[in-house]
Amino acid sequence: MCACIRVGSVAVGPVAVASDQALRGAAFIPVQLTRRSALRHIAAAATFAPAVLSGRPAFAQLPAPPKLPASEATLLRPGDAQFNGYVPAFNSRTVLAPQLRVLCRTPQAIGTMVDWCRDYGVQFALRGRGHCFEGFSESSSVVIDTRPMRKVTVDSAAKTATVGAGASLGDIYMAAGAHGLAFPGGSCPTVGVAGHALGGGYGFLARPFGLACDNVLSVDLIDPQGHALRADRNHSPDLFWACRGGAGGSFGAVTGFRLQLHSLKSVTTFSINWRQLAPARAAEVLKIWQRWAPHAPVAITGNLVINRHPEGGVNLHCAGQSIGSLAELKRELKALPGAPRISQTPLIAAINDFAGGVPGWIYASSLMKGKSDYVTTPLTDDGLATLMEQINGAKDVYVICDAYGGAISRVAADATAFAHRGGTLFSVQYATYWTDPAQTPSRLAMLRKFYAAMRPYVSGGAYVNYCDADLTDWPTAYWGQNLARLKRIKTAFDPDNVFQHGQSVPSAASD
Repeated sequence: MCACIRVGSVAVGPVAVASDQALRGAAFIPVQLTRRSALRHIAAAATFAPAVLSGRPAFAQLPAPPKLPASEATLLRPGDAQFNGYVPAFNSRTVLAPQLRVLCRTPQAIGTMVDWCRDYGVQFALRGRGHCFEGFSESSSVVIDTRPMRKVTVDSAAKTATVGAGASLGDIYMAAGAHGLAFPGGSCPTVGVAGHALGGGYGFLARPFGLACDNVLSVDLIDPQGHALRADRNHSPDLFWACRGGAGGSFGAVTGFRLQLHSLKSVTTFSINWRQLAPARAAEVLKIWQRWAPHAPVAITGNLVINRHPEGGVNLHCAGQSIGSLAELKRELKALPGAPRISQTPLIAAINDFAGGVPGWIYASSLMKGKSDYVTTPLTDDGLATLMEQINGAKDVYVICDAYGGAISRVAADATAFAHRGGTLFSVQYATYWTDPAQTPSRLAMLRKFYAAMRPYVSGGAYVNYCDADLTDWPTAYWGQNLARLKRIKTAFDPDNVFQHGQSVPSAASD
């Protein structure tokens, strides 16, 4: 699930992002490739300003980048005609304009760039679609950008899809839907498949079909030496394990996936609204929801969105879908108070509805902050009351509770790097959006206060796809018991920490 839904009066303004068609007309910048040598390193140290970022020099002027043909990549620098169109990120609070953005169309181009960045010690970020809450796909130095690599090829007989690393979930949904097939990804179609699947990937089909990462059959990536490889159950199985929940930017530059699809043409959607409830009554509704949603039949997935009514009181909105029978859904919804709206609809129509019905699924950018929790034992009466009191006092925060269980829990916690499996009732996402940069300190303080108030009532876990720079022990919060194995794989596969960002998997040597 993604935080780019609309709640109440929250409006996220669209930002135009250049298409790949426009990209192909961009000017090619011819540059000379300089291969690694000891003399080059000495010259680089003497020529460029020595600043340190993530253990690498931050160059005042980058070394000459490699020469790449226009068929493989476009190099954009500040001042180029198309440069600004590729700068916006989902969280505009974290946006960085790089000295060089390399829009890659082939794995070879990515390998060349990784090779060059490693050899010169250039700090870089990997970007797919760009929904990272904390901007880990941004860099003021170099961005290796895979957005042009968005091709989706569906094998309807095998029920699989081969997709490029730059594909969005919407690209996959549309391609698969044309064959009566579905991929269990999140509700925001502009989210990139790479970041989504690498970090787990929750959505309204997770309870019947598993997380996105559970439906990854293979991962193609560029390793720290700039070489292409494929990881699956039979080839590099440890790396394949790490790529299913270990999140992006730690083990390699992903170039593509092979994904499992499922036969599905239509679903039954449902929603129930409760408006302007007293906090105590809102707590009662959440108590009923948490007793029902994680234990509902696996065909049914539902969430609960909570926010403050503009005039005081609490709004709750339960929404979801079922791939089972209409009779079963109607019977199950009797567990919740209120009259549900139920609609049988084509899957693509349901996806569009949950995405807010935005024409063209426009990629949007806004100031925001997100945080998350996992609930493994039902929230107590005190916990329920605290949450609703915080909501009632924070008009600009919303909370999303996403039910787990079903196929998510049937996978062992150590079968993939994603650890939040059996015993997890639901995730909690806290978020706030704003438009005036002057509000940033107060918004951050408000959300941190809300989050702190919930500490006694939750597990301490967090969802890596809702990354949070405030977390002190983020590796344990994200990966729990799987952290030690992730560290060992990181140390073996990327001992020089070529692939790194503010919350990438640390090596075992860091213990």
